Amino acid sequence: MDVHGLTPDRQLDLGDFSSGADMFLLVKNALQRMEQGQVLEIVSTNPAVKDDLQSWCRLNRHSFFMALDAGDHFRFLIRNNPVKALEQPDWGIKLPLRKGGRLDIRDWFQGRGGELQEHAPAYVGFVPRGAVAEPGVPDFGFTLNKKDDVWSHNLLDLYEQAKENQWNATTDIAWDRLPELPEDLEWAVCQIMTFLAENEYSALYIPAKFMAQINPHYIEALMYLSTLVQDESRHIEAFMKRALAGGGGLQYSSTLTERSLLSLFVQEDYFKSSFLLHVLGEGTFLDLLTFVEEYAPDPVTKQIVTLAKIDEGRHVAYGIGHVRHILERNPNMVKSLIEAAEERNEYLNAADAGENTHLMEAMAILAGGGRSPDRLKAGFERVRRLKAVMHDHRIQRLLQIGLDRETAEAISQTHTPNFM
Repeated sequence: MDVHGLTPDRQLDLGDFSSGADMFLLVKNALQRMEQGQVLEIVSTNPAVKDDLQSWCRLNRHSFFMALDAGDHFRFLIRNNPVKALEQPDWGIKLPLRKGGRLDIRDWFQGRGGELQEHAPAYVGFVPRGAVAEPGVPDFGFTLNKKDDVWSHNLLDLYEQAKENQWNATTDIAWDRLPELPEDLEWAVCQIMTFLAENEYSALYIPAKFMAQINPHYIEALMYLSTLVQDESRHIEAFMKRALAGGGGLQYSSTLTERSLLSLFVQEDYFKSSFLLHVLGEGTFLDLLTFVEEYAPDPVTKQIVTLAKIDEGRHVAYGIGHVRHILERNPNMVKSLIEAAEERNEYLNAADAGENTHLMEAMAILAGGGRSPDRLKAGFERVRRLKAVMHDHRIQRLLQIGLDRETAEAISQTHTPNFM
């Protein structure tokens, strides 16, 4: 080959490296960072590497075409002819800073990393989006491989909000302000906290079981769900601590509650699960927290549910955004939502478990302010009004995701008496 006037595209200085794994690693990496057909110049003070470089090039289908004696060193020229050339990674891209020098997740959609595909490649493994993967990455078997599977228009905003609004159930709750309540009110709080914690187990386990199925191409969805799981962990901690902190303890669990939560847990379709859990379940749970907040008999209980409401609001917002995102692209998917609600209703009706009676009693005591007949009557009336509010609010959320009113009312009517 005529090398007159040839300018190598890249140079690799090996100094006195001897032949071996380290040297070939450096040569391989240098060639992989070059385009096919480009020339790599290797500088070495070790003449013994020539024969090994020639053999390595033959084995890896690169063209070794020149060895030049430059006196105190040697120059070897190799043409890059890889069987599978690597793409070139980004270089020189700087993310724009926000006011105050901040960077948030909404700012990193630049260059290769900003190329969010509608359908993720199967052979991506845990390679960060935007990085260059060598050939041969195995299929990890992810099942949620489409953007529509997990995305929501508000996903990035919710992730940033979740980071900013994290609270600590050990240090951020004024536990020293918990007064000694009358026994009937303390029991009511303990029973309600038991129920809240039980439902939050479900809200923790369900997204957690789907997280490992999400293709890392949509890492933002996984990152947001990780904050959701942390939220639920914190809620469980706070609710259980409140049940124990006032001298009472965890109380009764009902068969209805467990069957209701099982019907959520066994759902294997992420779209249906997001609808049942985040839109219907946690949406109704929000109304329950508002009820407890309104009638809380002490500042600690009130503070806990107030903080939990902020978190749950994000979860509901994700569910609404996610389901609406899909329905906007495929309106026929509304049939799946109706099917999911009806299947769950049929499962619960078959058990004929009725309401969680311990919870209903506790809520009436809380809302009425005690266990006397007059207070219980007032409390039960307020619980009935709460159920009506829950129904109305479910309809509003269902309208938000794009359902017509008739369908929204029908689905709301079938929702579990367990609330979640």
